[in-house]
Amino acid sequence: LFIAQAFNIELSLTQQLTLVGVAMLTSKGASGVAGAAFVMLTSTLLVFPLIPVSGMVLILGIHRFMGTGLAIANTIGNGVATLVVSAWEHELDRTRL
Repeated sequence: LFIAQAFNIELSLTQQLTLVGVAMLTSKGASGVAGAAFVMLTSTLLVFPLIPVSGMVLILGIHRFMGTGLAIANTIGNGVATLVVSAWEHELDRTRL
């Protein structure tokens, strides 16, 4: 969405939701590979032809910082999901936690 805004491309709500859906599908399994977010984003833009792939140059400079933030968010999300599922299954030992 940032690249579309930078290129002054107006996206409808349906196009924005489609882009988010495609990004969610292409991102599966990419969190464990260093630098995979950049490749994932490029492949998402190739599938979505309204946004030019040349806009990836705008992301290239901050990609390493974004990757670190994504890894931290992924780790925290996995931990929270583990706690939620274990509490849901009544397997969470709150005294040991």
